[in-house]
Amino acid sequence: MQDRIAFVAGTRPELIKLAPVINSINAYVIFTGQHYDKNMSDDFFNLIKCDEFINLNFDQKGIFDHTKDMSKKIQSVLKETVIDKVVVQGDTNTTLAGAVASKLQNKFLYYIESGMRSYDVGQIEEYNRVIVSHLADINFCNHNLNKDNLIKENINPQKIIVTGSTVYSSVMQIDLDKEKINDKEYILLTLHRPENVDDKDRLNSLMEAINSLNFFTIFPIHPRTKKMINSEENNYENISFIDPQDYESFLNLINHSKFIISDSGGVQEEASILRKPLLIPRNYTERPEMLEKFNLLTPTPKNVTDESIKLINGESKLISNIKNSDLLYGKDEVVTSIVQNISS
Repeated sequence: MQDRIAFVAGTRPELIKLAPVINSINAYVIFTGQHYDKNMSDDFFNLIKCDEFINLNFDQKGIFDHTKDMSKKIQSVLKETVIDKVVVQGDTNTTLAGAVASKLQNKFLYYIESGMRSYDVGQIEEYNRVIVSHLADINFCNHNLNKDNLIKENINPQKIIVTGSTVYSSVMQIDLDKEKINDKEYILLTLHRPENVDDKDRLNSLMEAINSLNFFTIFPIHPRTKKMINSEENNYENISFIDPQDYESFLNLINHSKFIISDSGGVQEEASILRKPLLIPRNYTERPEMLEKFNLLTPTPKNVTDESIKLINGESKLISNIKNSDLLYGKDEVVTSIVQNISS
């Protein structure tokens, strides 16, 4: 009898990265809706082909606001659907909730994108990564550095498989030949991490620095960020605020941009595949293997300004480095490897 497999996801990046694997396996999808936004998530539901899509309708203002309550709900679903194997991905509270639920129900747990470490103890995602790596029966890693991180934490090497990232397959299924959103050259900006948007002074300093470049900037504003910024009260004349984009439109924004400023880990991978320079307004990154080749850390607003000016003027080392660097996380063979391991 074939094993019954469930994928647990709750955010847009998780759906993006899991879709190529889900579509290659007969499986259930348990969606918590942790960061649900109609414009950001509905387009991905149409991309998923699965035996059953179970939407928990997670309400961040209600009872499922806590990871433990999410985990309890996931456990109920695992019992009712008689699941044998569970797959989680990434570093969100949904990832942790799914992993804990899996082990409490004695299910075999696979963890995609395991072994990433920023070593930033102020970041809740770092704790999620470490805990889930130790709970997993099999850890799928993007890169050998991730494997090394796990071995340093005394995780059994037999539980670690370096596969690469599924993002290449996600990107390649999209039509990247759409017309530009406008005729101007532009910077693409995304911000959503707590360290950037929960501190209004930090957020305003970043916005003022980017606006001061006098270069047209497109900002698809994340729901989390929108709550913290009022564009009508601030004179950001060089920044165009737009609604969150579906995945195809967003990848086309990346593809046609001059460069990107983003604190998103997923965008780092997507930008590298499309060979676009990226500045990371953070102190740390869980993907250090990409630094200098495809992106740079720019922790202060001044760093963002200085490196942006170099990119605008064609003087940044990233421009040539990107052209000469091999992709780090594999291509279509990644999904095949993960599917074979989960199905075996």
